[in-house]
Amino acid sequence: MKNHFAILAAIGASCAALPAFAVSDEESLDQIIVTGSRTPVSINSVGSAVTVISRDDIERRQARYVSDLLRTVPGFSVSHSGVAGSQTQVRVRGAEANHVLVLIDGVRANDPATGDEFRWEFLTTANIERIEIVRGPQSALWGSDAVAGVVHIITQSGGSQSRMGGYVEAGSLNSLNTALNGNFGNENWSVNLSAERLETDGGNISRSGAEDDNSDATTGSLSASFQASESLAFTFGARAVDSYSQYDNVDYIVTGLPSDSDVALETRQNYVQVGSTIGNSKSRMKHHFAVRYFDSENRNLANGVEDVTALSDRTTLAYQADISLGDDVLSLAVEHEETTFEQRGPVGFGDPNQLQELDVSSVVADYQAHIGDSVTWLASARFDDNSMFDDAVTGRLSLSWSLNDATRLRGNIGTGRKNPTFIELFGYFPGQFSSNPNLEPEQSTSFDLGVERQVSDALNVQLSLFKQDLENEINGFVFDPVTFLSTAENMPGTSKREGLELAARWDVSEHLGLNASYTYIDSTSENLREVRRPRHSGHVEFDYGFKDGQGRIALTAAYGGTRTDTFFPPWPNPPEVVTLGNHWLADLTAQYRITESTKIFARASNLLDTDYEQVYGYNTPGRAAYAGVQVTFGR
Repeated sequence: MKNHFAILAAIGASCAALPAFAVSDEESLDQIIVTGSRTPVSINSVGSAVTVISRDDIERRQARYVSDLLRTVPGFSVSHSGVAGSQTQVRVRGAEANHVLVLIDGVRANDPATGDEFRWEFLTTANIERIEIVRGPQSALWGSDAVAGVVHIITQSGGSQSRMGGYVEAGSLNSLNTALNGNFGNENWSVNLSAERLETDGGNISRSGAEDDNSDATTGSLSASFQASESLAFTFGARAVDSYSQYDNVDYIVTGLPSDSDVALETRQNYVQVGSTIGNSKSRMKHHFAVRYFDSENRNLANGVEDVTALSDRTTLAYQADISLGDDVLSLAVEHEETTFEQRGPVGFGDPNQLQELDVSSVVADYQAHIGDSVTWLASARFDDNSMFDDAVTGRLSLSWSLNDATRLRGNIGTGRKNPTFIELFGYFPGQFSSNPNLEPEQSTSFDLGVERQVSDALNVQLSLFKQDLENEINGFVFDPVTFLSTAENMPGTSKREGLELAARWDVSEHLGLNASYTYIDSTSENLREVRRPRHSGHVEFDYGFKDGQGRIALTAAYGGTRTDTFFPPWPNPPEVVTLGNHWLADLTAQYRITESTKIFARASNLLDTDYEQVYGYNTPGRAAYAGVQVTFGR
């Protein structure tokens, strides 16, 4: 695997993440997002469906994994292959798990070593300030992987006030979660440091046996900013994740289901971004330079011995100019991205060893325009020059129209493109995989329409309708009867995903709030229902505060409807389509601030002890309880 740290050292002094990922005015955080456009934009100006999860939401729910928060986001479907630390997939609006782009402080975080999916099972919440979710086609802004939407994880940054804090939580399954965080700085510079460790004995992933599959994850991060002058700023960010999780192999001989196995996965991930901004809020033009780096190492262990290891790294060089045109903004960007994928391991049933490279150069134009005070439209276009595939052009048009102070209409239409993954191109065992030189990228056309109505000062209702047509959907599990090898092929016809999202917020009283959502999704390919995508899902949440906000109780119940999955029985039996039943997952949290600096908290997950599966054959956690204390010093 190539080492790009020399590049980072050479360019880092003059390059940084785009300032679109930092908002200086704290009061505007609830109104401004940095993911719906190439520059910060008001939520009410975006035609896409947007959800923002704040730090207050995270603490109210006491979620330790981001995937637990996403269960209640309209249009999202979460599938856990077992207990904490096991593979977790997130699908948006019926699309594939690698059709949603994940950014962490602007760094692309989808892992090329795991089929371009993001590793949700290792993303914990301790240092996250807010999560921005933009649903619908975003490839024109952010490139491949953003076919169905973008999830942007924005971590805590240093401020002008010094502050330190941390928490300790313990509970069921011998679980222990500890975290420390500190901010330091003044009006010209700031530093934020954080560390978190989460470990648990887990439970038995398979239906049979009694072996517990444990996991742990350690996350550390550092961010810094320096305002050298009124028109020159530098930023730096680094994040590292080191995790371990046990899992169970599938018994392909007798049952076709997972069974107790001495296998595990060790994963290491690094994220780095450095750069600079030239210009200020009064400048007609701002210049942003950025270098972003991601690498991962995924080591599979069998009986304590290293088996196959998959590695990847990705370096992105970027420049963007924001040109002020009165009240409108034109952003022009150029990017160059280099990606390396490597596999190594013993030659046995097949030869896993391979080294592949891919690079893409892109040009992006994004225009924010206003018609009076009530209409905002966003137009975006992207050109990609890819080393493996034909040149591609994607586009997006977004419109937001405020009819009055209470009602807003919005619409969004765009095209998307998902390039084949390294695994789809070259296989997991290249010696048993026949490359398909005619494999084409998946392409989509999507639109969504929405209305938001402030029914009263206390009640807000939002409705979204969406539809996506996907061409060239890739099937990576095709048997070639000529060569007796596996291969990948584009499927004929059009895969269709359509449905609706409904969300409401009702402030019942000064102390009691109610959140609710419902999603309907119809996702089909070749007229067959796509797996692991429930047609019906939703949630209800009650939030009660007392003693002038000193105490808080929240009850969240998430509903997952029936979904299909594919079961592969032992040879020579053909695959079977199975149905997984619907379920409710109820979580109860409580917290109480003893002093200004000390808070105690407790939570119960799966309160009803629901027995359910989100992936066929894989157990999920039962009822569990946790409690802890949080201490903060400074402001």
